[in-house]
Amino acid sequence: MSLEHYWILLLLPLPLLVYRFLPARRESEQSLRVPFFERLVRATGSNPGEVSVIRRRRLAQKILLSLLWIALVLVLAEPVRYGALVKEREYGRDLMVAVDLSQSMEKKDFPGLDGEKISRWSALQNLMNQFARGREGDRLGLIAFGSGAYLQVPFTPDAGMWMNLLGQLQTGMAGSATAIGDAIGLAMRTFETSHSKQKMLILVTDGSDNASRLPAVEAAKVAVTQDVTIYTIAIGDPAKQSGDDKVDVGTLTRIAEITGGKTYQAIDAKALQTVLADINKIQPSAYDTTSSRPKTLLYPWILGPILILYLLLWVWLSAQELTRNWRVRRG
Repeated sequence: MSLEHYWILLLLPLPLLVYRFLPARRESEQSLRVPFFERLVRATGSNPGEVSVIRRRRLAQKILLSLLWIALVLVLAEPVRYGALVKEREYGRDLMVAVDLSQSMEKKDFPGLDGEKISRWSALQNLMNQFARGREGDRLGLIAFGSGAYLQVPFTPDAGMWMNLLGQLQTGMAGSATAIGDAIGLAMRTFETSHSKQKMLILVTDGSDNASRLPAVEAAKVAVTQDVTIYTIAIGDPAKQSGDDKVDVGTLTRIAEITGGKTYQAIDAKALQTVLADINKIQPSAYDTTSSRPKTLLYPWILGPILILYLLLWVWLSAQELTRNWRVRRG
């Protein structure tokens, strides 16, 4: 047990000081002095009493009053019991990842670490899984886009669940086109409910914006008004791409520049590793840890029993007084 206000205990000797230095309260009543007092008493049938009466408290009353005063002082001092230390993590950043699920992401033309060709989507999944494992302290969100944009994971601190849902995505399930502007717009709507001081969007694509209702550059201008920084990652080598499959590095660069972010070009697995390291360096995980100890107020357990005892004593003394008066009236 601990007391919140120790100085209140200085009030404990107050009743003793009052008893010692303040005079007792006196009450005066009118009286008549007569020489024939005995005959007057017999004639009226009254019971004579003492001229001056000092009512004295019983020992039980003194003890209980003392306990009650001590209990009241302890209650004012606010006794508490502290529980175990609880640490709470406050997440410092909300980070949304928008991944391209257009059909072109299935092409196996991306050089892996061992030199073998793997699909662009497999390479991206590996990158994002590594990225999520290192984002302790951030809340992650996931958007999949193709012909349209779809929110897969709202902001969550559970990186394991985020990676699990990322692994369930398949290319083509969002359509065959590429709607980069719609993906940015959906991310902005999701960020509207965010209270984080730092907001970040990573947009990964291997194509050009050919299906958005909102142009990608215009969507980036909206992101600036919400203090969202966009980092773009271009998957694949533009020199080896053509037509609609060719990644629009120029637009991705413009999007990043408008929001104060950066553009990365990943043409092979080593380049992807460099992208991951660079983003972690620019935007390290951020969180604050606060510690608290829950406290339980103890005053009901102190004051309650004393009040119950005092009530029982009052009932007992009242019953004795009633019994005594009844006996006096019966003579």
